[in-house]
Amino acid sequence: MKEFLFFIMSEGKPLANASPEEMQQHIRKVGDYIRKNVKEGKFLGAQPLESNGITIGGSKGNTFDGPYIESKEVISGYYHVLAKDMEEAVEIAKADPRFDEENWSIVIRPIQKIEGINKD
Repeated sequence: MKEFLFFIMSEGKPLANASPEEMQQHIRKVGDYIRKNVKEGKFLGAQPLESNGITIGGSKGNTFDGPYIESKEVISGYYHVLAKDMEEAVEIAKADPRFDEENWSIVIRPIQKIEGINKD
């Protein structure tokens, strides 16, 4: 099995105008999807991300406020996924109930395994 990171992308705050009932329905649908994939051994982890943060960049590792929620797209969460290949990873991603709504996308990236990293 290969490991993948799914970056859940949103444009702005897609649920900002959702009613409390719509918000609960969204949470329930996504929660059911996550629990199903955890139970099946496909998800190693999944969490939403807070909208605030810091960006570190440049040759000196300078820090900048952001990411900004006003940006066109922001990473709003992630899934750490086990799948046999990219094709299966795509199938898992396409089943995300967020695609019943607008303004969501998922970027799938295989995790590259390099010998000697993450070992004591």
